[in-house]
Amino acid sequence: MIWIGYTTLYRTGGPKFERAALTMAREKRAAFPGSEVRVERVESKRDFVESMDRVRHEGRALWELHFIGHSGMYGPMFRTTAMPEQFSPFEWKKLSLSFAPGAEARFHACRTARWFAPFFARTFGVTTYGHHWYTTVSRRPDAFRWEGPRLGAWSLASDDAPLYVISCPGRKSHGLAGSVLKYAGAKADPMRRFEPSAPDADVTYDSVAALYDQTFDDIEVRREECRWIDEHLPRTPAPRVLDIGCGNGALLARLSGRIAKGIGVDRSAALLAHARRRTAGHPNLELSPIDGPELPLPDRSVDVIVSMLSFRYLDWDPMMNEMRRVLAPGGKILIIDMVTVPVAPKELLTFASSKARQVRNHLQHPRFARALRRMVKDPSWQGMLKYNPIRSEHEFKWYLESRFPGRTTELLDVGWNARVLAFDSGPLAPRDSWVAPQSYP
Repeated sequence: MIWIGYTTLYRTGGPKFERAALTMAREKRAAFPGSEVRVERVESKRDFVESMDRVRHEGRALWELHFIGHSGMYGPMFRTTAMPEQFSPFEWKKLSLSFAPGAEARFHACRTARWFAPFFARTFGVTTYGHHWYTTVSRRPDAFRWEGPRLGAWSLASDDAPLYVISCPGRKSHGLAGSVLKYAGAKADPMRRFEPSAPDADVTYDSVAALYDQTFDDIEVRREECRWIDEHLPRTPAPRVLDIGCGNGALLARLSGRIAKGIGVDRSAALLAHARRRTAGHPNLELSPIDGPELPLPDRSVDVIVSMLSFRYLDWDPMMNEMRRVLAPGGKILIIDMVTVPVAPKELLTFASSKARQVRNHLQHPRFARALRRMVKDPSWQGMLKYNPIRSEHEFKWYLESRFPGRTTELLDVGWNARVLAFDSGPLAPRDSWVAPQSYP
């Protein structure tokens, strides 16, 4: 079976994605007469799961799987930007997909070649294709051709005219410069192909734990982040704090004197070893390894959950359920993380201010500056980042702001292509009173 799934609700371009799916279906039927070509609209994670379950229960096998739609760094996006859904790596690994021998999967969506396609290939053992650049719809599959303007129901092109999802090369294919190049007839960038293979680097922090510990021996070098946590951490009564992705324990050790209890969890055994040495003199701190989106804590056992520069690595929906489970009534979640987005012209003054603070910080902490340069240039660090990419700003904001209505992200620092955001959930009622509606699981 050739299966073609598409979305219409997430962001813009939904009707065009449907036309691209129907174009693909017509061409597949012509190229492979007698083969079953199934086209399905999948607007949620549950829609996708149920479609794959039907294929398996019918005793069929996928020869080709195609997804047409939008994508985040970690794969296809579903539902809407007001309540986005995305399978976490943990959830993908739990799915059962029926692929035939020699099958392939193609994800016709932005940036799917950067992390998701290699992950999908090694997870399901199939050749997988993705786009490295941002995608657009075109009247031609080999170069961008605009279908013309649409005024209400009127359009130069008929609604059943062929449409294709292509990507155009360039560091930034959105914005004025990217649009000029695209509308000038940019050639389509071929999809990137990935065969099932094991990672060529350590995907965990274990291989970089010593470098990381040396760099962040004094967590005060993250001055803006520490100040924000100090401002948002409750003072009385002293809270019970859970640090998810505690790393080398430097943040917990810093907070030890003003919290009743601190629990740090991390997936890296090597980082936890550094954390145990650092927190040995703090009897109110304890550490525990985790493997997957499960927290080794009882219900309603902590007052504050902190995740500093580690939220992007978590399995968001499954872990959020766990976070809400262990959080006591009235507790809060504090998240700080780095996200990617180029600096905007209107942010240049903010960027200059952030850069000046960074230079001043490096001058005041030369040991940190040297250790940071060593770490980011180390091949092990580069390899780890390859398999743990930073999220885009809109992914971070749309996810958190949809799960906690009325709360917004704060900007702490602006870089040329990345920035640091912070989010305070505010005091939360018990989990059962309101949990963001999820289609799956």
